[in-house]
Amino acid sequence: MQLMTVLLLISVGMSFFMMGYVATTPHQNAKAKLCFSLMLVGLISLMIELAMFEEGESFLYIISISGPLSVSVPIFFFLYFKASVGLSDEFQWKNAKHLFIPLIYLAVMMPYNLLDETSKAQFFSQVYAKEAIPWPLSMTPIRFSRLLVVSSLGLAYLYLSWRELHVELNNKKQDVLREMTKLQGAFLAISLSFIVIFMFFLFRLPHQFTWMISSVLLIITAISCMIFYYLPVLGKKLTSDADLHQLLPHPPFQQVKDNQQIDENGKQYRSSVTTSLAKEVLHNLHILMQGGIYKDATLSLGKLASQLELSTHHLSQIINQQTQGNYFDLINQYRIQDAQQLLINTQMSIIDIAYEVGYNSKSSFYTEFKRRTQMTPNQFKKSNKSK
Repeated sequence: MQLMTVLLLISVGMSFFMMGYVATTPHQNAKAKLCFSLMLVGLISLMIELAMFEEGESFLYIISISGPLSVSVPIFFFLYFKASVGLSDEFQWKNAKHLFIPLIYLAVMMPYNLLDETSKAQFFSQVYAKEAIPWPLSMTPIRFSRLLVVSSLGLAYLYLSWRELHVELNNKKQDVLREMTKLQGAFLAISLSFIVIFMFFLFRLPHQFTWMISSVLLIITAISCMIFYYLPVLGKKLTSDADLHQLLPHPPFQQVKDNQQIDENGKQYRSSVTTSLAKEVLHNLHILMQGGIYKDATLSLGKLASQLELSTHHLSQIINQQTQGNYFDLINQYRIQDAQQLLINTQMSIIDIAYEVGYNSKSSFYTEFKRRTQMTPNQFKKSNKSK
C-alpha cells in the first residue's frame, strides 16, 4: 500500500473522529454543526475515492457517490461559516438554492450510474482513447471537468465566506477582530489549494500526479477542522430552552419591600405602577431571564419591554423600584452569574464565555466581571479550581 493511500485512510479516520467532536461540542449551533458534518462527509468520500483509485471495479462505483458530494464541499463550508459567524440557528429555504449544482451534477451522472460494471469500464476506456461516446454519457463529468467545477466553486464560496466574515466583524468589537486574524492564513491556504486544483485541470496533468490532488485534499481537510476549532469565538450556542433555572434557582437581584418606591438616587416618590402589577411583571421578567434572554447581545430595555408587552417607561420604573439597581445592573448580574458557572463547570475559553453570556466585547466583560467579583475571570477560575 502506497504512503499516500495510508495517509488518506488515516485522514478518513480522523475526519470521522472530528464528526463525533462536532456532534457533541456545545460551541456551535445545530445548523452550523450539520453543515460542517456534511462538508466532512464530502471530503471523506473524495479521500476514499483517491485511496481506491487503483482498485479497479471499486473505483468505478465510488465516483458515483464521491462526485456529487465532492462538489458540495465548498457549498456546505459556506453554509457552515455563515451559520456560525451569523449566530443563526434557523434552517431557511433560501439556502436550498445552493444545492442546485450538486443536484444537477447528480442528474447528469445518472446515465453513467445506470450502467453495469463492464459498461462503466468501457466508458472510461473510450474517454481515454478519445473515442465517440453516446450523447447521454457525453454529459458525464470526468476527472478534469470535476476539477474545474470543484476549484471554481471552492474559490467562489471562499470569497462569499470571506465577505460574510467581514460583514459580521463590522458588528463586533476590535478584540474579536484580533482573535479572528488567525483565520486569514487559513483562508489563504485553502484558496491556494483550490488554485492548485485549477492548475491541475488547466494543464491536464496525467494520473501519475494524483498524489498532488491527494496532498491538497489532506491540507483542505486539516485547515477546515482548524477553522471549526477556532471559529466559536464568533459564534455561540443559540437556545430558547429555559434550562438555566438549575443554575439560577432564585432571581440574582435583591427585592425591596413592596411599599418602597425608590429612584436611582435613593429618593422616595409616588409611582404610577401598582404593587400587584410590579410583582406580576417581575415574575414574568424572571421567567424570561431563566430562558436566557440576557444572552442576546443586542438586548435593550425596549426589546425587553416588548417581550413583556409593557412600555419602556413602566418597565424601567418597575426595575428601579423592585431591585437595587437599574436595567443594566439587572442584565449584568445575570450575565456575570452565568459566566461564573461556565468558568467553574466548563473548559470554554474566556472569550467564548463572554459571547455566550451576551457580551460583544471581551474588554467590557472583563471590566464588569472584575467590578462585581473583585477578580478577573482568570483569577476566579483558578481560585475555584483550587477548592
